[in-house]
Amino acid sequence: MNKTEKKFDAVAMMRSARDRISTEIKGMTLEEELKWLASQELNDPFLRCLRDRAAQHADAAARPSAGR
Repeated sequence: MNKTEKKFDAVAMMRSARDRISTEIKGMTLEEELKWLASQELNDPFLRCLRDRAAQHADAAARPSAGR
């Protein structure tokens, strides 16, 4: 089996994005993180996913639970 050289390493790219974002949002409250996410470009698929998850979390937190 021939081993081919990678031209693009998706795992390294995602780790780099995660590390960069983690550094930027370190110490932020949830509200600050949501504002930060809202200010970011949607061209980054990782940020798009984070924004969608944050919006779902915020929506769920804002809804009253059925048992109250």
